[in-house]
Amino acid sequence: MSVTSPTPHAIGDTPVRTAAQDRVARRLILAAGALCFVLLAWGHLGLGALLFPPAQTAAQQVVTSGPLNISMALDSGQLKAAGTNALTFTITDHAGHAIKDATITAHPIMRTMAMDAPSVSATPDGSGHYIARPKFAMAGDWRLDLTITRPGQQPRTVSFNVTVRW
Repeated sequence: MSVTSPTPHAIGDTPVRTAAQDRVARRLILAAGALCFVLLAWGHLGLGALLFPPAQTAAQQVVTSGPLNISMALDSGQLKAAGTNALTFTITDHAGHAIKDATITAHPIMRTMAMDAPSVSATPDGSGHYIARPKFAMAGDWRLDLTITRPGQQPRTVSFNVTVRW
């Protein structure tokens, strides 16, 4: 009967690690953690919009809802996450007559993630123009859902797609 000595990698043996392997493992773990943090900041916090700003919002957009034409103009230029934004909404009928008796509420909703901003009421100026000053939480693609209410009529909802920059 011959007796053989166990090999260094037999079942139950713990492999020996070197200090160099431990350093490499620590660096890989730290690098993976840093990469996760950067990717979360890039996507979730909208920091990617700093390096690659979203396309500009058209200075004027028009939508039609039933008998109403609603136009949106960017009074403050491109919309910004940090700063004052001013939008003018103009409501007319199909004949081009200004609608002066409406109440408008704008509700900003981010299109790329589950985020919204506080709703704002547009202030009428008496000539069919309504001014809103929305505040956005971060840069990116947003949708402004407008609820237009007129006396004796059903509320109407229209949407404008906008982009917000830092």
